[in-house]
Amino acid sequence: MNKASNAVLAKARTKYGKRLRANDYSNLISCSTNSEIANYLKTKTVYSKIFAAPFNITDITAEIIEFNLNKYLDESIEEICRFENTINDDFFSYFVLKSDMKVILSAARNLVSDYSRAFSFMPTDFFKKKSELKIKKLYESSNAKELIKALQRTKYSKIAKKFIGEDNLFDFSKVEVLLYDYYATASKQLAQKFDKKTRKEFNQIIDLKIDNFNICYIYRQKNAGVDTDEISKNIILEHGTIANSKLLDILNAQNDHDFVELVQTTKIGKGIKMEDLSYIEGVFEFNLWKINKHYLRFSTNPNICVLAYINLCMNEIKNVVHIVEGKRYNMSNDEIQKYLIGIDD
Repeated sequence: MNKASNAVLAKARTKYGKRLRANDYSNLISCSTNSEIANYLKTKTVYSKIFAAPFNITDITAEIIEFNLNKYLDESIEEICRFENTINDDFFSYFVLKSDMKVILSAARNLVSDYSRAFSFMPTDFFKKKSELKIKKLYESSNAKELIKALQRTKYSKIAKKFIGEDNLFDFSKVEVLLYDYYATASKQLAQKFDKKTRKEFNQIIDLKIDNFNICYIYRQKNAGVDTDEISKNIILEHGTIANSKLLDILNAQNDHDFVELVQTTKIGKGIKMEDLSYIEGVFEFNLWKINKHYLRFSTNPNICVLAYINLCMNEIKNVVHIVEGKRYNMSNDEIQKYLIGIDD
């Protein structure tokens, strides 16, 4: 391994060493208001710089906290990608893909929710220059047809044509499926350019993300009363570690007990206790967190370490957002803590 690779490994692990610790989470959970949470992040954590922006911290909203945390994540990705210019172009394009996905999903979500467009995901200038998206046009879209038009003459134009279904309706959950399927396909195409060991580790992370998405999608859609035949059309079958037949068995589970038993026979569900499915995403994200932590600590490949670090950073941001949301809905401290992942690490 050359010096540049060692430097990237050290960089990713050093940044992870500045993560929130158990006492930080305990202090954040003990905060009573958004301003107290923001002030703690500003004065006691690695997020201090991002919360030093010129706004009145006493009036800070949950949306601003989440927006700033995601801004920190984007700047961290850019910092590592720039560092020593060690990450090769093929691997770097993965982060451009992820950034593009967030932009498109954010623009699509704007069409179906009351979420303020002021807090739509905005890439750093570094990633804007690498993207072929017309971001301004995407965020100016007021309907699905305008969104699809804004994606014309980009590599996303083909899947964008499917955003409006045969029933002539725009379904955000369908957009999510299409984009995640594209994400997995494009990521694995990139992986073909990596050496065998890197490709194996990279693909494992991608496949487990798809397993997580599929299982959570099935459960959420069934609970919403969507017909199983309709759900089956939108499951991502080309990727993931779960056999298609097993996915269909999970889809056709008659009750939560059968659903849990089937999921526990999969790689991502092995050893998981699923007593409460109200936040099913968190159940599987714990296993993803363990895998990423393992790769960050033990992989000798700088690209995999960077990917693992970014995924762990995303998990930490989700934890803080859960705390903020828990406070918004008057959840008890114990109840909030149940939804946090990896806080004792």
